[in-house]
Amino acid sequence: MAVQENGNAGDAEVQQLEPQPVLSIRATIRIADLGPAMDDRIPALVDYLQQSGARPAGPPYVRYHTFGDTETDVETGIPVLEPIVGHGRIAAGELPGGPAVTTWHTGPHHKLGEAYARISAFIKSQGHEPNGDAWEVYHWIDPSRSFETATFDPSTWHTQLVQPIK
Repeated sequence: MAVQENGNAGDAEVQQLEPQPVLSIRATIRIADLGPAMDDRIPALVDYLQQSGARPAGPPYVRYHTFGDTETDVETGIPVLEPIVGHGRIAAGELPGGPAVTTWHTGPHHKLGEAYARISAFIKSQGHEPNGDAWEVYHWIDPSRSFETATFDPSTWHTQLVQPIK
């Protein structure tokens, strides 16, 4: 059951998540290299899914484990219907289940800070505490198709932010 703040579609809400098996690529990179890393990682994950016969369970995500001034420990992944073994730099893993605050952002990613601010304000106003790292789900990319088929008009991008809470 989701609880919405003020009942508006663009507001934050609490959701109960199930643990989700994923395939991902994680590394510490320079923040300036985030775009090229996505351009490399998502196609590599989609190719691995196609080669292995694994089926995606949803769109790709990016999870920031740390975010410093110049570097970030970032995980780019795709949820899968059933756990599968990774290979090389592609690792099998899981996004955590449990309560989480979510919100949506439509538009370019340089404005994602507004959505993160909504989540932060909601968590504070409801007396919750974060529990682990947040992630962004890119609903404008279909992992069952080639990365080249993604919509590259940033004004139409639909991104869901997820912050696990205690």
